[in-house]
Amino acid sequence: MKFKKPIAAVLALLMAATVMAACGDRGGAADPAPPPPPPGPGTPAATPAPPPPAAPADLVGDIDILVDPFAAIRAISEQFPILTSNPNPIIPGGELRFAWSSASPFPGLFCQAHSITAFDGDLRQMFFGGDLLTVGMDLNVSNTGSPATAYFDRDAQTVTVRLNEVVYWHDGVQLTLDDLKFAYYVIASPYYTGPRWSVQVWNTVGAAEFRAGEVDYISGLVLSEDKMELVMHKIDFPPHMPAFNFWSSPVPRHHWEGIPVSEMEGHARARHETIGFGPFVLDAIVPGESLRVVANENYWRGRPVLDSIVIEVVEPLMVPMAMQQGMFDITQSFAQSQFTEHFRYMNNVTFLSNPFSTNGKQFLGFRVGTWDTETNEVYTFETPRLSPTLRTAMALTIDHVTAGLLFNGLVVPTGSVYYGLRRIDWIDQSIETFNNFDPERAEAMLDEAGYLRGADGYRTFPDGSELTVVFIATTGTPANELSTALRMQNWDDIGIRVVLYQDRLVEAAVSSDVRFRETDGGIVDVFGFGWNWGASPFPGVFQPNTQNNQVRYRSEHWDYIFNRFNSDDMWDEDFMMETINLWEHAIIDARNSFPTTQAIGLWAVNNRVTNFSLEITGDRTVVSNWATHLWALTAPTAYVDGQ
Repeated sequence: MKFKKPIAAVLALLMAATVMAACGDRGGAADPAPPPPPPGPGTPAATPAPPPPAAPADLVGDIDILVDPFAAIRAISEQFPILTSNPNPIIPGGELRFAWSSASPFPGLFCQAHSITAFDGDLRQMFFGGDLLTVGMDLNVSNTGSPATAYFDRDAQTVTVRLNEVVYWHDGVQLTLDDLKFAYYVIASPYYTGPRWSVQVWNTVGAAEFRAGEVDYISGLVLSEDKMELVMHKIDFPPHMPAFNFWSSPVPRHHWEGIPVSEMEGHARARHETIGFGPFVLDAIVPGESLRVVANENYWRGRPVLDSIVIEVVEPLMVPMAMQQGMFDITQSFAQSQFTEHFRYMNNVTFLSNPFSTNGKQFLGFRVGTWDTETNEVYTFETPRLSPTLRTAMALTIDHVTAGLLFNGLVVPTGSVYYGLRRIDWIDQSIETFNNFDPERAEAMLDEAGYLRGADGYRTFPDGSELTVVFIATTGTPANELSTALRMQNWDDIGIRVVLYQDRLVEAAVSSDVRFRETDGGIVDVFGFGWNWGASPFPGVFQPNTQNNQVRYRSEHWDYIFNRFNSDDMWDEDFMMETINLWEHAIIDARNSFPTTQAIGLWAVNNRVTNFSLEITGDRTVVSNWATHLWALTAPTAYVDGQ
């Protein structure tokens, strides 16, 4: 592939820097910390890692990733196992070390009703307990492996949740469904400051009136006398209701007694004093850096096998070396850019992946409105600062194929809005999503629209005023940061002046606050964002009345389509497909959200770990119940590569 000189130069320099950081020869790397001692005389021999998959570029064979990206994703992912296999006997107890790969500190906001970042949300689900229900292979409620069950009555338009097990919060107080009811009251409160006010809650009869201050109770929530059953009456009852289209994570009422809803998000009880009902209890925390959790002796499924787990934030570039040296047992994100000859042949770890466990797609988003704090609704500007033509030209100018070279074939360009491994028939492949690299077309569009180059080579607005686009991007591995640099170079090549927010790459938490809470004061124009698909075609992150709508777009046509999604008519397959098609066209016609890529996520697990799985079943699911109480060790120390 031929590169333009500016891109080629930056690419060569940063790829060289990445290789140097990863170290040149095996075993010759500079140690970030001393490796653990080798196994003692009584330690079982290391379980050999399975043969590493072929180079990702070879796995896709004759598949054209631009024509059939989902076939490429499936071909690559199928080369990795989805669970550990370890014949050695389990050693009861012990401490597992978890490297949380991140270039940013974690916010440490563990209240389910308020957390935004993946770190906080995932840790709550894995260790503290988040949802009362589990997810099955079809990503609907499974009613197995969970303390509660849910029953759906289309005729009565009700969801009935029943608590079938005796469950205790970490402080010893028994959990009841009054705690689930309380969660609805928190999120529907007019003083609520979090991002969870969505169709999951407002579709409950009386919730909107409660939020508006018109009533002092939510009439659609009916709690049984023993507090073990909660009936939720819904306004609309579409077929995707079982796909968690209702809120099912409890908030401990007693824990928040005396604390106003407006103060919950910033309170210690949402952070280092958090409690849950899951298999592990928060024992110690170093804000932003690490935390230690210990076994919950009263966990409803039985005491965990492990005594404790230490979770530590580790720079993504340092994770491979740390895993190689046995400093950690698990990492949730082995950087695709580091899956190189140097690390992919490690004999002390197993790489796992499951394309159905990471349904996320990446988008390029343009903010075209704001969040109205008085009405709690999205307000779209009549004339956004960046026109649809300019936004489309910027989408057309991103070279996803070149950027993908930085990630060893594990990041694939995908132009479709929906995730094709779920329902390929949801995708209208006739729709142009502007995912193809076509800078010449982009330049012609800008010229025709009056965005002309000035003497300095940069384009101006059609009225001649200076055009500067503000882009927010996050820190990461050198490859991630180079990908951002390449994107900015692409835009620079067609004469669009783009500057970084705060003139630098920012931490993930800063980006989340800007995108969800507009803490930038409205100056950011463009950003990247992700969307994780479930079993439902419902486009949740684009709802008009939620802060999850990061592009801040709505219209009468948009509202019409969302009303269709929530209607009973969605039970009709033809109506559903028509609605999906309407929305696919609408999101592209709006020119504010452009699908870009899909990544194949890799976990790396030391071979002394057993009972770890990425399977999605009712009993063990990456969505809501990781079965971390079953995680176990088979050797007293982690294995080291080459031993």
